Amino acid sequence: MRKKWLGGLLFAFILMVLVACSGGSDSSNSDQNSGEDSSSNSTETITIQAAHVVSQDATQHDMYLKFKELVEEKSDGRIVVDVYPDGQLGGEREMVENTQAGNIQITSPSVGVLSNFSSALEVFDFPFIFKDREAVYQVFDGSVGAELLAGLEESGLIGLGYSENGWRHLSNTKEEIVTPDQVEGLKLRTMEVPMHIEFWKELGANPTPMAFTEVFTGLSSGVVEGVENPFQLIYTGKFHEPSNYITTTGHIFDPEILVINKEFFEGLSEENQEIIQTSANEAIQHLRDLNKDLDDELREKLIDEGAIITDLSDEEHNAWVEASIPFYEKFTDEVDKEMLINILEAAGNEKILNAISE
Repeated sequence: MRKKWLGGLLFAFILMVLVACSGGSDSSNSDQNSGEDSSSNSTETITIQAAHVVSQDATQHDMYLKFKELVEEKSDGRIVVDVYPDGQLGGEREMVENTQAGNIQITSPSVGVLSNFSSALEVFDFPFIFKDREAVYQVFDGSVGAELLAGLEESGLIGLGYSENGWRHLSNTKEEIVTPDQVEGLKLRTMEVPMHIEFWKELGANPTPMAFTEVFTGLSSGVVEGVENPFQLIYTGKFHEPSNYITTTGHIFDPEILVINKEFFEGLSEENQEIIQTSANEAIQHLRDLNKDLDDELREKLIDEGAIITDLSDEEHNAWVEASIPFYEKFTDEVDKEMLINILEAAGNEKILNAISE
């Protein structure tokens, strides 16, 4: 009898423990299904995959590392950022598509590529908008820049801010180029950006769209005879080895918008959203600070390694601007003309503004 009594007591005790555990589980499930984002109080790690195409030697990669450092520090390690450089996860267009799909969370394509996903950004594909960095940041950080970022949401992306690729210059394998007419027939690698292609066609070149990861091979094999890129990408990509004639046309200041998957971002708590946004702001400023004197440093390195750099006089540069006017007249009505005018006004570009307003 004593054994039966002890057995019954043990069974009752086990039953009470199971009921208690079951009750705790129900309460937990109720909290999880309440619709509240409690990620800021959770011990669960949030992982962000951030990918780009440039070399680890480029300042854009430094921006990503700074972003990673800031996010992980501000979140006390709750949010971890894994950075994938060098096109490890594909080309720019592919990474934008993967960010839209949520396969990765963050990337920063050239705005020319991103304009395929938000057509309003095509205004940045027009040449010779900006005369200096002050004009650039006046647009990027002002109301016009904010309006363009907001337009990305229709494509499932949120723009965290304007990163930068810098001034795009022309390099080629054949000769020193000073005047626009010298690009006649030049097989020039461009990004897969319709407006870029049309601009170089207008000047008489033979533009050839090509993925960034294929450019060095294309130049070395003669598939293309030239490329237009900032000093930094020319240097880190070693494009100056086969394409050593560089003309500082500065025809485009190339923004790279840091974008994040919209569904992922909006699924975070307000605290975590704030951590990501403020970290992005600080990382972008870090990049701008790094880039201030970078072109001067890279110029010396390029020359030391055999590049022949041709600087245009004001008169020679103005000839390139004048040569771009027919392109504006032809294609202004194919983009948001009002937005283009707003950008030109914000950038203080009266010459082109007057040309398209006549």
